[in-house]
Amino acid sequence: MPEGSQRLISFVVGTVLVGLAMLAPLGVNEYYQSFLLQVFLVIALAQAWNLISGMTGYVSFGHAAFFGVGAYAGALFVTWGYPWWIAILNGAGIAALIAVPLGFLTLRLRGPYFAIAMLGLNEVGRIVATLWVDLTHGGSGLTLDPTLLPSLDMEYFTMLALALGATLLVAYIHRSRFGLELRAIREDEEAAEMVGVNTTLNKVIAFVLSALIPGAVGAVYAMYTSYVNPSSAFDPARNIEMIVVVLFGGSGTVWGPIIGAATVMASREMLWAQFPAAHLAALGVILLIVVLYLPGGLISILRARQQSRPDARPGESP
Repeated sequence: MPEGSQRLISFVVGTVLVGLAMLAPLGVNEYYQSFLLQVFLVIALAQAWNLISGMTGYVSFGHAAFFGVGAYAGALFVTWGYPWWIAILNGAGIAALIAVPLGFLTLRLRGPYFAIAMLGLNEVGRIVATLWVDLTHGGSGLTLDPTLLPSLDMEYFTMLALALGATLLVAYIHRSRFGLELRAIREDEEAAEMVGVNTTLNKVIAFVLSALIPGAVGAVYAMYTSYVNPSSAFDPARNIEMIVVVLFGGSGTVWGPIIGAATVMASREMLWAQFPAAHLAALGVILLIVVLYLPGGLISILRARQQSRPDARPGESP
């Protein structure tokens, strides 16, 4: 299928999905609206992880730290009397600012060393939030005044905008020279340096962008729950969720995190309703099967079908 046709199909499908998502609050109750909000949350976080780990190959086990920073920053700015949208911008900005020096330090490491360093970052964030009682109230957490927070509809559309923005950012980078250089780093970083790619700068830019998104998402999530504490803000399971969703859908692709988030969230919800005591184990078995037999994620099925077409050209992918 020609690249132009692929783009047209992606645009049409994306437009339809966004339109349905915008109309959903008119036809669903608060339970399903909250479920969709959480799907958008997972899509945005997965796209952020995909940007640094899927494209550069630097696997991060600590991106939940930026989510936690954004959650606390958003909660604090709301508590201090700032409008909720200013709090979200500050959450994203503070997470990005923290990521700049961290990127220059940690991205010198490779392979498991980078992964371990990022895992330690998340734990450092949790400890700081627990011990800095004067600012964060420690383990008691911060409870937000509902009168200062946006409505559920506004939180829903804000999270949708973040998921859409993250996806468009990844799509733009994926088709740009910058994205090509990131994938070159993933395939062979030393070879990329030899042909003139500024690997350090590219990795740091990708790292900062991938931190900005969780910062904003964390701020919205704090407002959605009206409460934030160290355990919920810096939950390591949230980072595992990002990784699982991306691997399930397809790492390094634009549609992979979307497909993965929708499938994983829907499967988890259905399994929870049918097997409340064992739904996580059942979901784990499903994920294990997909990882073992579909290492390219669910999107690899679409690629295989396209390559099996008689008119398919080598190298084309959805």
